[in-house]
Amino acid sequence: MATTETLEQALQSLIEDTKRSREQYLEDTKRSREQYLEDTKRSRERADSRFEQMEQSWSRLDQAMASLAAQSERTQLKLDTLAEQTRWELADLAKQTRWELADLAKQVKQTTQQMGEQAQRMGTLVEDMVSPDMLRILRRVVAVPEEVPGVVNVRVKEFYHGKELNGHAQTIEVDAIARCGEYVLVNETKTTFKVKHVDAFLKKLGQLRDYFPEFVGRQIFGVISSLRIDPSVVTRASRQGLLVLSLGEGMMELQNEVGFKPKLF
Repeated sequence: MATTETLEQALQSLIEDTKRSREQYLEDTKRSREQYLEDTKRSRERADSRFEQMEQSWSRLDQAMASLAAQSERTQLKLDTLAEQTRWELADLAKQTRWELADLAKQVKQTTQQMGEQAQRMGTLVEDMVSPDMLRILRRVVAVPEEVPGVVNVRVKEFYHGKELNGHAQTIEVDAIARCGEYVLVNETKTTFKVKHVDAFLKKLGQLRDYFPEFVGRQIFGVISSLRIDPSVVTRASRQGLLVLSLGEGMMELQNEVGFKPKLF
């Protein structure tokens, strides 16, 4: 009983941590976007001010040239001096503007990278939640006895055997693979699953034995997983014979309708 309570507490803690991670991710993303918009606005205002100063400087120069055109050599010397000073001012303004634009571009790149890293962390978090349940799900689907050993591999990358494309070996990446007896369960995880992802995964399953010759003769099932999956995606995946796994009461649970039979690939 104590072990069950400890497991439930750990699972509840994992759920709460996941919710907090998602909320923190959304908050950080919103804050980064607001900061980026504010920095962009300020930089645009400074650039507009610089260009306005440049226009004013050119206007003063034009006025001075028109006024002094008919004067003596001394006046011409003053005019040349004013023109040189104006050119230096414009060059300095242009240099400052370039620096600020370069700094803004760097900030945008850093913000984009941070947002991508946050999204990637959310994706690997879901994968880490799914992988411990894959053998349990596989045994539930095909009724493999507990004494039959099984293994789960995550983030698997394999090369296409005996075939290259444009001089480069083709590769395939699989989020997680559970093997137990003659059965194989292949998982595709997304932070947000869409119908197009289901279709892409079906294509990947059809090519699987080209990359994993050891799967020839084994029975392969496919499963998609996420913290939450839209009902339309569940329906699409179920019609194609895919298992659907998302967060249930305390652990990852199948979302297919009662009586669903998965398809062998």
